[in-house]
Amino acid sequence: MHADSWGMKLARQISLTGQYSKEILEAFTKIPREIFCEYDYPMEVLYSDDVVITSKDGDDHSTSSQPSLMALFMKAIGISKGMKILEIGSGTGYNACVMSQIVGENGSVVGVEVNKKFFEHAVRASKSLDIGNVSFINQDGALGCEEFAPYDAIVVTVAVDRIPLQWFKQLKINGKIIVPVDVFLSQSQPAVLFEKSPNSIIAREVVETRFLKAKGLLGNLNQDNLAKLSKIQSKEFSGVIKVKHYFESEMFRLLHLTCWSLCQKDRQIYHVEETGYAVWQGKWEIFGVVEKLSKVLYQWESFGFTDSRNLKINYDENMNFMCMEYKGGMGYV
Repeated sequence: MHADSWGMKLARQISLTGQYSKEILEAFTKIPREIFCEYDYPMEVLYSDDVVITSKDGDDHSTSSQPSLMALFMKAIGISKGMKILEIGSGTGYNACVMSQIVGENGSVVGVEVNKKFFEHAVRASKSLDIGNVSFINQDGALGCEEFAPYDAIVVTVAVDRIPLQWFKQLKINGKIIVPVDVFLSQSQPAVLFEKSPNSIIAREVVETRFLKAKGLLGNLNQDNLAKLSKIQSKEFSGVIKVKHYFESEMFRLLHLTCWSLCQKDRQIYHVEETGYAVWQGKWEIFGVVEKLSKVLYQWESFGFTDSRNLKINYDENMNFMCMEYKGGMGYV
């Protein structure tokens, strides 16, 4: 089968998973997936709608994500001609090059990859295809890429446990970020769509995912919160918050997404704020003052302890939790 036919076969598989624009589907027919892979997989594997390991560097792996999931991410940000897109976790560059075909010659894609070997593969592959509107940067994705900002959208293809404020500073007003969030205490990785307005940020869950976990600054939230906890553990006991009806994993998921405040120590789970902390014992035992915890749980109760997938979360421009709203339904895209 000719290479073009394999690309068309992949596009047909993707089209069976959802409604995607002609431009998104055609982009997958234009970029040969094998060029981004250092292994000699059969074409049936390379052009299946599956994750493929593209490279290894010691204990680090690069994967080409499930194509239909990447198409869903592209749809979520409203990818179109002329857009400038930042990709975090580009690996060997396949997805960035696919997106480059959609944004066209008047648009651009900037891919950030922390691993030097994977970054160099991405540069070689894009040059071999003579793609002029994609650039790759070798640095920690938490920094984004100030050099080419502002961006219309940011696509993240690695599971992070926090969202750096730096990304929003590099995003245009009305710009969007689609990112898998690693909620480590509930073994969950929801893909969350963030949209930036002049004075606020709104987040909605899109779909449950499974990505490689980020390392470095994008994967050390537990350690950072433990460091904060150690500084305030002298706070005196001040009360208890009981949750009338709850599912522990769902509560942890919601607190992670609203406050970015959880950590685990000696098999106990803590919520940490600047003025106090709480430890989970089937109820929250409070030490000091934890206004954010009370605010989130009160609002969640007002929505009947609904699944977080039914909610949209509102933050201020500095990613501080403001309120949640019921969005209805189970899906967004």
